[in-house]
Amino acid sequence: MHVYHQCQQWLGSTLPCQLCDAPATARHQAQYGLCAHCIATLPWYTSPRCPQCALPTVSSTLCGICLQHAPAFDRTLTPFRYAYPLDRLLHQFKYHQQLSLCNLLANSLLTQLTTLAATERPQIIMAMPMHLNRVKERGFNHALELAKQVHQHSDIALEIEGCIRVLDTPTQAGMDMKTRTRNLRGAFATHKPWQGQHVMIVDDVMTTGASMHAVARVLKQAGATQITALVLARTLKSEL
Repeated sequence: MHVYHQCQQWLGSTLPCQLCDAPATARHQAQYGLCAHCIATLPWYTSPRCPQCALPTVSSTLCGICLQHAPAFDRTLTPFRYAYPLDRLLHQFKYHQQLSLCNLLANSLLTQLTTLAATERPQIIMAMPMHLNRVKERGFNHALELAKQVHQHSDIALEIEGCIRVLDTPTQAGMDMKTRTRNLRGAFATHKPWQGQHVMIVDDVMTTGASMHAVARVLKQAGATQITALVLARTLKSEL
């Protein structure tokens, strides 16, 4: 009977890790869906980086690219580098509709909000817009699901249709910054006034920042004063 109760207690307090299938404690499972070992092996981005685009810098100062060609967004917050095994989790989430991973990914994003002072918190949160064709093809907007979770746990107002993607541009994979920027001209539009607003835009991965720049530019042209990018992972040059 003692062994039976021990088994019951074990089953009630552990669930399989979503990466390695090893038992994960209820605390780790509830927060991340992973065991403690896999949480530790995620590619956490802890090194100094440019506050605007999140590329590595020596002392967390603005990088040369942002000094010479500043993007339209003002700050980038990200908990991870885009590397294994996070890339595997994101692939499962985006292309296999494993929405159970949303809690893990959103909790990782929420850790970044604690770095903001009260005066730096945005008034509005929105997802990186996805063209309707892509939404129909994939079944959901992964960035919107993440934005909803951040909204629910941060009380930042969520704007769902404040900016739309009007052009279904080809995939950006393999393109450099200039090509991506040219490819995204006219891709986004807004009919909402954004005067004086600080907007946070949620996305999964920032590779060159071209998409974030394009959206931020549209919002600033409509009156937004500050744009913060909140992304799960930043692709570094060494990982391209």
